Amino acid sequence: MAPEYPISASAAAEPAASEAAEAIERYDIAAARQQLTETCAGTDEIYRLVSSVRLDDPESILTFGARAAEGISRASDTILHTVSMDSANDSGELLTSLAGIMQKFDLNEIRGSVSPFSRLFGGAGRQLDRILDKYHTMGDEVDRIYGQLSRYSDELRRSGRALEDLFSANVEYYNELVKYILAGEQAVREIEAYTEQRRRDMEATGDRSIQFEIQRLMQVQTLMEQRTQDLRTAEIVAMQTIAMIQTMEANNLNLTRKIHSAFIVTLPVFKQALAQAIFLKRQRIQAEAVSALDKNTSEMLRRNAKNMARVSAETARTVSGETSHTDALQDAWKTIVKGIDETKAIQSEAQEKRRQDRQRLESIRRDFESRRRA
Repeated sequence: MAPEYPISASAAAEPAASEAAEAIERYDIAAARQQLTETCAGTDEIYRLVSSVRLDDPESILTFGARAAEGISRASDTILHTVSMDSANDSGELLTSLAGIMQKFDLNEIRGSVSPFSRLFGGAGRQLDRILDKYHTMGDEVDRIYGQLSRYSDELRRSGRALEDLFSANVEYYNELVKYILAGEQAVREIEAYTEQRRRDMEATGDRSIQFEIQRLMQVQTLMEQRTQDLRTAEIVAMQTIAMIQTMEANNLNLTRKIHSAFIVTLPVFKQALAQAIFLKRQRIQAEAVSALDKNTSEMLRRNAKNMARVSAETARTVSGETSHTDALQDAWKTIVKGIDETKAIQSEAQEKRRQDRQRLESIRRDFESRRRA
């Protein structure tokens, strides 16, 4: 009897996870930026952020938007850490092991009949023992791979949920960052307008001492422009991070679907079909052995002709079901082997994409840090 394979509890959450992943994939950051610009520009919220800038306190400018920028930095650090964990996201060894197991499978071994020579000299039993030993071992290895694939699939789902949380947090920080950028641009315009007003005051009154105030205002304006540019750089990091989260989520979802469709469903079918095929193989060898013995014991058959006819009919009915089981076994084997190749291709593409994303993110972060130090 083939063992039962329980469905992972996390599989029940797969539809919800797929919907969340699709929401991430549908997120258009360019459209979101445009909408934020249109809805937030000139609002009370923007003016409230502008009011946090004090012209007599440069520190208020240096820390302007710090919370949002630091949130973006933490999110990018998390992504960088995630894409660097190759061991946690690499199922290459697992697929190689499964491919090795599938290569041991020989349908002709199960379908083939025992030679008359083997039956005459007792080789049928030894041949059957060898086949049973081989496929019992193969069945145990299939069980082990099934368990590992199930755990790997669960890990991909957990990783997907973590990416969803990270995506939501990053979008929230991004929205806040855009508001600070809009407020920074507004602050620069207001400082520029106030500076121009003080120039007119100086011309109208002839008070040259206003010149010192104008110089200080110009310095504050430059500082505010630099800070706003720093926030724009952080915005680029946020956009890259959101794009990487979308890519990673899509890769995880594709791997999960492939593993579930090609392995989690098919491996139990393969194991059960294998067990049934071996059982029918045993029955057929026994039937053939009985048939060989019958030829040498015709006198016994004559005495028991009626009973043996009934036994032969029952055996024939049992053996007649073997073809459908072996065909199902062969189909399951083909599905698993095809799934190995497709999953390896998806995994290789995902690894290369993670490597490129990691290099791009590190380059952006180095540029961001150099601008902050400057």
